[in-house]
Amino acid sequence: MSGSNFKEFHWMASLINNIDAGMVVIDNDYNIKIWNGFMEHHSNIDASDAKNKNIFELFPQLPKKWFQRKIESVKTIQNQSFITWEQRDYLFPFKNYRPITGRVEFMYQNITIIPLMSLTGVVEQISLIIYDVTDMATNRIALQQANQRIKQLEQG
Repeated sequence: MSGSNFKEFHWMASLINNIDAGMVVIDNDYNIKIWNGFMEHHSNIDASDAKNKNIFELFPQLPKKWFQRKIESVKTIQNQSFITWEQRDYLFPFKNYRPITGRVEFMYQNITIIPLMSLTGVVEQISLIIYDVTDMATNRIALQQANQRIKQLEQG
């Protein structure tokens, strides 16, 4: 690797590790290849302990069949897909530590699933981007509850 390529690789690795979103890359056998700092922090699992482990072994509570269907559809259509907190509160059971939304136990998450293709156009890996949307989700839930309460008062 040339000096300029090494520098580019270094800053890209630093960016991936420090971005305020989770990044997980899994291979076609669901083995973890990348586990960034966000994932380390929220899961309490070091990247070195996660790498090459099967995601279902690390997280046996993941809905395996549902998750595999999502991944397989992304591989088939070779296009990204999304999972919103409204479809499933979270994929990874990370504790919620935010002071403002402290009344919810787990972090609400939006997930982007991205197929990573080889130079020959074959999907060899899948990237998962995990966004903490706890503040937005709890605000929307509170608003829905308030609107429901107003409707009840108007009717009652």
